[in-house]
Amino acid sequence: MFKQDEDALRLGAMPLDHLFIQDYLPGAKGDYVRVYIYGLYLSQHPQPDMGLEELARELGMETAEVEAALRYWERRRLVSRLSDNPPEYLFRTAAQVSLAGGPALETDGAYVAFTEDVYALFGDRRKVRPADIALCWEWVQDMGLSQETVLMLLAHMISVRGIQFSFKAAQTEAVRMSEEKVRTPEDAEAYFAHSRSVQDGARAVLRHMGKKRLPAQPEMDLYRKWIDEWGLTQEAVIAACAEMNNGDPSFGYLDAILKGIRERAGQAGGRSGSDIARQLSVEKEENRELRAFAHSLGFRSATPMLRKTYDRLCGQYGAEIVRLVADETYRAGGDLDKAELTMERLHAQGMTTLEAVQAYFAEAHRLNAALAPILERCGQRGAPTVGDRTLYTKWVNEWGFSEEMLLLAAGHARSYARKLPTIDKILADWRKNGVTAPEQAAQYKPAFDTGKKVSAQQYTQRQYTESELESRTDDL
Repeated sequence: MFKQDEDALRLGAMPLDHLFIQDYLPGAKGDYVRVYIYGLYLSQHPQPDMGLEELARELGMETAEVEAALRYWERRRLVSRLSDNPPEYLFRTAAQVSLAGGPALETDGAYVAFTEDVYALFGDRRKVRPADIALCWEWVQDMGLSQETVLMLLAHMISVRGIQFSFKAAQTEAVRMSEEKVRTPEDAEAYFAHSRSVQDGARAVLRHMGKKRLPAQPEMDLYRKWIDEWGLTQEAVIAACAEMNNGDPSFGYLDAILKGIRERAGQAGGRSGSDIARQLSVEKEENRELRAFAHSLGFRSATPMLRKTYDRLCGQYGAEIVRLVADETYRAGGDLDKAELTMERLHAQGMTTLEAVQAYFAEAHRLNAALAPILERCGQRGAPTVGDRTLYTKWVNEWGFSEEMLLLAAGHARSYARKLPTIDKILADWRKNGVTAPEQAAQYKPAFDTGKKVSAQQYTQRQYTESELESRTDDL
């Protein structure tokens, strides 16, 4: 019979008392607050066609979410359900509830008993807000958890997170318990035992990172994913911590490492926990070998560029040959470029197996040892080269000169700049003229050009008479 002007309805105002803002709003979900305010508005300006579905559509929510919000406000006594079919609700203001007296909670006996149990669980150690209890009751009403299971959950959170744990973190656990269909106390015990193992495992990872604190909920969620979804063992997770060699170690950093290992394991044919652990073991060994390769060549660390070079060389020649050549090259004073050139030369000469390369270096060590006194006698510094070893092999194996003859020729070459080529010319001349013994060499005058002498020898030497020599000689 009476209607309100549409403009007056749109431009008017609706009182929202301060008690609601102070006592109810802080502990309620944002969507629940929206449902209450819009429902309070509709209670003052009824719309006959407005049902739960229409209300949900107006607010952009699911109908089930609207029903959960109304149940929440029922427990806070701001809403009363008058009928079920069709559903009809009575809205009250916070001031009305306050004036009516009693706590701002529903008088349902089960809820009152549950509230008393929660207060008894915390005692004087923590003051629990009514909004926290209402949240826990939602786990019973909306998620299907039993009251006993919820109380066990709260006790578990106290034991693992401390008395001041976050109810938001507890809700995450409640949602997971509902999804995993934890119904009985026995189910809850098994779930909490696993949850404790997750926390202990996450704490072990933190200690391995050098951090002495409790793991945060996101960190435990990541650890649970690694263990439950990816099937990793705690040993495999901790082993992967060694790969965090740059920056501050964190669970996010470790997750990225494990994700990469998991993807590479998938490319290798499997993503099970054992596949990932096997891949991790392989990569750990590869990284150890890469660090050994870097150390062999004098690098302080294995850079990404060095890793690319190492992988390329291993693909061409094999990891064992690469490491052997690197060790030998660095021992001889060479670098990465010289090591790569050595690999190319050996491969070009048909030495493609580890045994052949080992035999090559064993022979090189033998020849170097044989050349050492010759180089010392002629005054040549540095390690023997490939060319030096080739000359020595020719002198001994082809020309048949003895060690004594080689040392004698080295003594003659000492004053020359090019030591080994000079020795080669002396020996070639001796061979041509049949000089094979030291006595013959002492009587034979060389008839060859041995090359340029060192600058220190380029002067006219003074000739002394025998009496002058005797006068200049110390009396021994």
